[in-house]
Amino acid sequence: MIIWLLLIFAACTVVSVLLCGLARVLFPKFRSGEHKPGTHRTDLPAGGRDIRTFELPLVGGPAMMLAIIGVGLAAGYLLNLDQEQWTFLLIGLGAAFGFGLVGFLDDWNKVHSNEGLSEIAKFGGVFSVSVVVAALYFFLLPLSGQEPYQFWTDLPIFTTLFNNHAFLTAVHHGHDIVYLVSLTRGPISYFVWLIFILLMTGVFGSLTSLSVDFSDGLDGLAGGLVFSAALAFGVVVAGLLNKPEGIVLEVLALLIAAGTLGYLPWNWPSAWAARKSLAPRRAKIIMGDCGSLGLGGMIAIIAILSRNETLLLIIGGAFVLEGLSALMTRLLTRFYRKSLKTLRFTTSDKFVPHTEFPLPFLAAPLHHHFDLLGWDRRRLVYSAWALGACFAFLGASVSLVEWSWERYIIRGLALILAVIIWSSGSWSKCYFVGKHPAGSKRKRRLALYYGYPYEIMGVKLYHLVEIIEASEDVIETPAEEAALWQRMSIFDARAMLGLYCYRANYEPAALAQWTRIPERNRVLRPEIVHLLAEVDNRLAIEKQETQPMKRDEIMHQQAIFNGKVPLADLPNPYEPVSHLEIGNEEESEEEDWIENGNEKERIATSILSNNEATNGAHNGHHNHSSMNEEQPAEMLSSFSANGKASTSSSNWISRLLRSSSK
Repeated sequence: MIIWLLLIFAACTVVSVLLCGLARVLFPKFRSGEHKPGTHRTDLPAGGRDIRTFELPLVGGPAMMLAIIGVGLAAGYLLNLDQEQWTFLLIGLGAAFGFGLVGFLDDWNKVHSNEGLSEIAKFGGVFSVSVVVAALYFFLLPLSGQEPYQFWTDLPIFTTLFNNHAFLTAVHHGHDIVYLVSLTRGPISYFVWLIFILLMTGVFGSLTSLSVDFSDGLDGLAGGLVFSAALAFGVVVAGLLNKPEGIVLEVLALLIAAGTLGYLPWNWPSAWAARKSLAPRRAKIIMGDCGSLGLGGMIAIIAILSRNETLLLIIGGAFVLEGLSALMTRLLTRFYRKSLKTLRFTTSDKFVPHTEFPLPFLAAPLHHHFDLLGWDRRRLVYSAWALGACFAFLGASVSLVEWSWERYIIRGLALILAVIIWSSGSWSKCYFVGKHPAGSKRKRRLALYYGYPYEIMGVKLYHLVEIIEASEDVIETPAEEAALWQRMSIFDARAMLGLYCYRANYEPAALAQWTRIPERNRVLRPEIVHLLAEVDNRLAIEKQETQPMKRDEIMHQQAIFNGKVPLADLPNPYEPVSHLEIGNEEESEEEDWIENGNEKERIATSILSNNEATNGAHNGHHNHSSMNEEQPAEMLSSFSANGKASTSSSNWISRLLRSSSK
């Protein structure tokens, strides 16, 4: 039997490798067009300047599902399963097909509609598949599906409902009466267990599949975690080989592990990031939702069919942390949006993004938090694999030990490990600005750190992120000195570093710091917005001044007015100065008519209306409007047709007007 199981494992691995490579060749353009902006996308900088990434084909999931289902059916014929075992096998493979189908529909919409299924539709799909699988298990396998087992029957709320009831039957045996005791279950217990197993399978199946889907955010991350979890369940169900369903569950667990093992060479992790072109990307395909939902759903179904769903919380501890981080962030965001009032932004009418709330992580799911901290992606995936292997080992150990106190110790260790990983987000999400090197007394430069500004027994509780160009000389006030080494959000730290770079006249460095703050968080800091605009304009002017001017820009200067403005709206350079501007009417008249003892002619001008200006423009000359009624009519005759007054007539008319006014 062991040899057959090893052959099935090897065959599924080879078939998965071949199908993944074939799918990559046949469907190279089956790529997602979905765009999900957010702080977790480290390859998308702030400020709207997106970096185009190269999406990989979503063919890993369908290839794995075909390999698992095909090799599983072949294994059923090779192992010569009976009818009950075939039922177990078809239920498990049918679950893989159903969960994978929901994921494939999501991938199909991403490719052809640039947007996947909604969250409600995806959850409804996987929940429906889980309920259907539970109903098939209940009705097609009544001996195991309709029998409540110990963990749930020991709960106080279900003790009286799920336990068998004793009935006394009196039978006359001669002159004596014999009482027979029979254990039966009533209809209430039957229907309560049916409803319970449907809901329990729906919850465990949907949450597990979605948690695996959440973990599929980096190359190789979900594949390695599923591989260790599947092997752990293979060890757990190995103790059930003496039962009819034991061999089937073992085959299903090995098929999941083999399918992911054949997929990993095509999705091996690397230090690649969209903003770092030096590190090559080793991954060629990704599994997509088809693979993540299918594999996660199969793991949940194996746990339920083997009656080890409680072990799923330990073996899949990494998936629990991923799913819980996403769920907690979503619930806290909605709660904060309705109930939390941040005093810092009470006077601002701007929208407060969720990243300003006191959330447990920088981003969710959990692996995006460490990605934003600047971890190398390959090291991050390897660390997650090690964490998943630890949870898998602890979960398998619970089923192997004999004494109950040993089980409690192992469960306690798993809980402590989960708490340590969860609490790491709270102490690593905050940043602080300090001096580098921290322990030196010489002149130091400012730097960005995350963590706690402490050392315990030589162990640093902080990590250096980057060093800026400004030195500690830019610190001017005691308040600024006290602000150093104080934990704050990443946005406040970037704003502070940009201000120090601006003060030190390192304007490109200041621009680099401020533009890394997302736009929604930047508008909440108006002083940074003003400084950023000033730096942008200054750098643009410097760039324009240093550029050589082209010949056509010199020869063809743009006109001041483009001709669309009416002439009546243009300023009149010949308009006389008003006496209100001078303050003395007598002095203004003398200055208007006489200068240096020589009389000057005065040209009467008036502002043209829009219609007259338009008519004048069409006729090729300007038509002057009539003057004020107080002016004599003879003055109109002193002007010629072209608008110029004769010198001889204007002199005596001006004297006459001047004497009459006096």
